[in-house]
Amino acid sequence: MSHSLINKRSMNKSPFNKSAKLTLKGLLLANPWGFVIPVLIGVLASLAGVALLGLSGWFISAAGLATAMGVGLVFNYLTPGAIVRGLAILRTSGRYGEQVTAHNHLLGLLRILRLWVWDQRVAKDSANLHEQSRGDLLQRLVSDLDQIIRWPLVVFLPWIYALLSYVAVAIFAYFILPALLWPLAIAGVFHVFIVPYICGRFASHAVHVGQILGVHRRSRFVSLFSALITLTIRGHWKDYAERLEQLDERQRKSEILIQQAVSLGRLLAYGVTIALLACSFYLIGSFSGEAGQWLLIDGVKGTWMIGYVLSLLAINELVLPLVQSFVAQGQSQVGLRRLNQLHQEPLIQEPPIREQQAEIHAKNDSEQVIKMAFTHWRGFHASSEMGNTALDLLIESGDRVWIRGESGSGKSTLLAAIAGDCLSSGDAFINDEKQDLYGNQAYQNKISYLPQSPYIFQQSIGANLRLGNSNATDSELWSALDAVVLADWVQNLPNGLDTLLSSQGRNLSGGQRKRLALARLLLRSSGILLLDEPFDGLDKATIEHICSSLQNEYKPDILVLVSHVESQLGIGARIIEL
Repeated sequence: MSHSLINKRSMNKSPFNKSAKLTLKGLLLANPWGFVIPVLIGVLASLAGVALLGLSGWFISAAGLATAMGVGLVFNYLTPGAIVRGLAILRTSGRYGEQVTAHNHLLGLLRILRLWVWDQRVAKDSANLHEQSRGDLLQRLVSDLDQIIRWPLVVFLPWIYALLSYVAVAIFAYFILPALLWPLAIAGVFHVFIVPYICGRFASHAVHVGQILGVHRRSRFVSLFSALITLTIRGHWKDYAERLEQLDERQRKSEILIQQAVSLGRLLAYGVTIALLACSFYLIGSFSGEAGQWLLIDGVKGTWMIGYVLSLLAINELVLPLVQSFVAQGQSQVGLRRLNQLHQEPLIQEPPIREQQAEIHAKNDSEQVIKMAFTHWRGFHASSEMGNTALDLLIESGDRVWIRGESGSGKSTLLAAIAGDCLSSGDAFINDEKQDLYGNQAYQNKISYLPQSPYIFQQSIGANLRLGNSNATDSELWSALDAVVLADWVQNLPNGLDTLLSSQGRNLSGGQRKRLALARLLLRSSGILLLDEPFDGLDKATIEHICSSLQNEYKPDILVLVSHVESQLGIGARIIEL
């Protein structure tokens, strides 16, 4: 497949600077206005909940007092009752609205983060993509991203709600008795800052270890199922099971420590609330020796004090989630650290160098490749350093080259190196000009390369074909399909060219998948065609038809073929034995 197809990017651009690392601050600022709406709705719902409990306490006590004093018939029950009902509706609808808007914001944030991950994958040297397995990348795209996007909802928003609720109750306390502000402020500092900090210090390491162990355990279990037969045959099943049990035990200990920290935090939070209530009662009343009972000081109304006490209990419910916010904080930090391992620093080039390269590429783009010379040329993979034996090779316009050899001799690696698709050593001369083929976009735009496992996108057949030529007409698509013996099959499909293919073409056979990719390459009309096992799994009649197409209407200037199957293309071709 052409490298220009791989480098096409999504039209959606990420607000994150793709050259910058991820930070929690950056998450909040990625779409600040989208985050303001759930914050405002959540604040209103939290304040409504506090006010509801406080007003309900005042209303019940005031109504009881009015009845006891014999003025219940003239007491205004309707207005406070309406306010209580309105606050209940506001609290319920606010919570629902907060969840809807917050999750809508988080879904947008998830899209941004996935685009950022894609940017890092695109920036990564393709020769080093092996350093990260598909399973590990999937784990980062699913688990780590989920942990990160939970941070605003589980850590940031509850902290804002608790802080603003304390401010609202402080205003209420000021009108009751200004002296109540001191214990309220101290309790607020403990609830919002000190208690969560103590819990975090106590178990933050356990959170990090538990998160990393969880990822490791999942990858171990996935590996277990893929190697179960081998482990059983070789008798290593018990050893592997013991290692899994050790991981389970370590994770269990981490979870116990985390739960202990959460329990300690809840105990401290309740203790602070009880101490606040005790201090408040001490400040608003005094014990009268003459009456032998505890009395409110002058100017403090009992009904207001009941409302204040119930408001403090409402705040207690808001600060309890802060106790376990350190868990989400730690998980988010682990997720950030793992995702930032994908980060690729951009290569900074001086302007004169960039201009010089642009001139070279512009010159190369206007030239047709008529000669390719390779000296001491060897392709190899960065993961294993394995490849073909170094050789000298000269290919000129009109040549047809057939690369043969035993399995493992490096045929496919040599072809990939000629295509600039893997690392190489030696010198390459294109039209007598020495060039570095790996990552050379100008050169790669002139070739069409069919690897052994071409990629089919989850789009329609027509859309997959037009990746080779976006301006191709339907007749050109049918012509390319006929060249690879797929036209009759596509015509018999209910939706024809509009038939949707599954991810990676899983609903196609191996031969159909490779021929569809070949048809896509034929639409590019490149002068150089590099084919790696194009006839694998095909019958003789199909092979002959494809060979006829490549020798006539779709004949390239240069054809380099790797194949273990005898075909018409091999007749008269120059054979390279590895």
